[in-house]
Amino acid sequence: MRKRAREIIAYAAVAALIIIIVAGAWVYAKNPEIFDEFVRKYGYLGVFLAVFVTNVSLFIGIPTPTYIFLAVAMGLHPVAVTLVAAFASALGESTGYLLGVGSRKAIERKYGHILQQWKYNFHKHAFLTITVIAALPFPPDDLAGIIAGSLGYDYKKFLAATFLGKTIKYGATAVLTVTGIKIINTVFYD
Repeated sequence: MRKRAREIIAYAAVAALIIIIVAGAWVYAKNPEIFDEFVRKYGYLGVFLAVFVTNVSLFIGIPTPTYIFLAVAMGLHPVAVTLVAAFASALGESTGYLLGVGSRKAIERKYGHILQQWKYNFHKHAFLTITVIAALPFPPDDLAGIIAGSLGYDYKKFLAATFLGKTIKYGATAVLTVTGIKIINTVFYD
């Protein structure tokens, strides 16, 4: 019975994720500026909400660094913005991980022999791989989450690696924003 209950929970989680992804994409398609409004109106909470929702959506390119730029340009502390955004992003990227967990049985049935080799190699360098992928400026991180989930990689390690990678990525965005603002102020206003 416990196994059946876990399967039902996994299917319900995947269904909920699909609903959240579709709802997020629909909201963004209807009004792309809505997340800008979140950031302007609610500060750090707005950053968290905007970044979380944009990262929940799988394979839909919504430009998250824009919200980092906007928040820092508004005067929010760059380190705090980076940490809030990285945490929200890591939680949002969990959708890919959960999708991988939910599809594990189907993948094992079809590719079980290959999966065993991948599992060994993936677990050997997974933390570093996930960190690097999360830090990249283009978004293959959805795939990293799906692979990590389907191979049974520890969720806490996945979350930590994703958080670290996103901290690097968003930290660089915040530093470039602060530097750009200082250059503009020096060139045009001093």
